[in-house]
Amino acid sequence: MMEYEPKYKWQETWPGEVGLDGKPLQDFQGSDGETPIGRIRLEEAGPMKGKWQWSGHGPRKVKRHLPHQGYSMTAREAARMAEEYYDTLLANNDLRKQ
Repeated sequence: MMEYEPKYKWQETWPGEVGLDGKPLQDFQGSDGETPIGRIRLEEAGPMKGKWQWSGHGPRKVKRHLPHQGYSMTAREAARMAEEYYDTLLANNDLRKQ
């Protein structure tokens, strides 16, 4: 099975910041041009330690849907979930660019 290739731009949320272990934070935000589409981050502690938390975003003042966040085993899978949330949000609000 091929690894998912994100379709939107992803970059570090806080470049240069370190986590509890002193290593660079694994925290990224996605965007579609100027529109934030989501965020993914590696859980460093607690019951979800080692999993990637994702949350979906999109334009303001639109009808939202659920789920808008969750957990995945890999960063690529978390990015896919956030991107799918964003694409569905656009479709449900007739905002998809043609």
